[in-house]
Amino acid sequence: MASCGEKRTTSGGKADLQVKDTIGIKQNENQIRVNKGSTDTVLSGIKPLIEKGLGKWMQSFKNFHIDSFHQVALPGFQEQDYNDIAGLSQFYTLYKPSLSFSPDSSQFIDLFSNGITLEKKGKKIIAIGDVDQAVTLCNLKTKNWKSIIFFGPSASMEEALWVSPATFLLAGTMQNDEGKHEPVILIGDTDKKSFRWFEAKFIREESSKYEASGLSKLKIDEWE
Repeated sequence: MASCGEKRTTSGGKADLQVKDTIGIKQNENQIRVNKGSTDTVLSGIKPLIEKGLGKWMQSFKNFHIDSFHQVALPGFQEQDYNDIAGLSQFYTLYKPSLSFSPDSSQFIDLFSNGITLEKKGKKIIAIGDVDQAVTLCNLKTKNWKSIIFFGPSASMEEALWVSPATFLLAGTMQNDEGKHEPVILIGDTDKKSFRWFEAKFIREESSKYEASGLSKLKIDEWE
């Protein structure tokens, strides 16, 4: 069995969207709240990269437009030791297809191993899912592998996209008060160890039945 990191379970309950407690963003000196009504041109500046790398994800929302996102927070990485890099070979046998590597291949983002335990039984890959998610960042040069942000059941990151050797995007959803899924984009900076958090009010079409690209690459045969 491949099991990576500490699995977290939640007792349920509605998301406190004001402080984002259920998605693991703590109010501390590393987080700065910004004016929710402010717009930012950062995402617009990398629009071609987003459209190329996240096209299917964008299409899963009704009337999606990148210029409608607003920056709402500047959280720092919530670093916790995740796994020993000595175990990468075994980890790769199950999770490598789902990883997102930096352009120079010195780092990778892992969206799924903390929330999905994989086990190979014969020729089948069996998956056990968790309600929570931790995104992990592994630096192959420094040999540091850490979880950097946590999400509860009301939110999840579905896609990771590198835009430079030190900058990446996380794209996912967060449930609104009606339980509808709205888009969230985070820009991560591995040098500054911080995120820029963006939200928009588009609703994901239920008919889209969107599946994260990395999840589909895991070739899971059965869920338990």
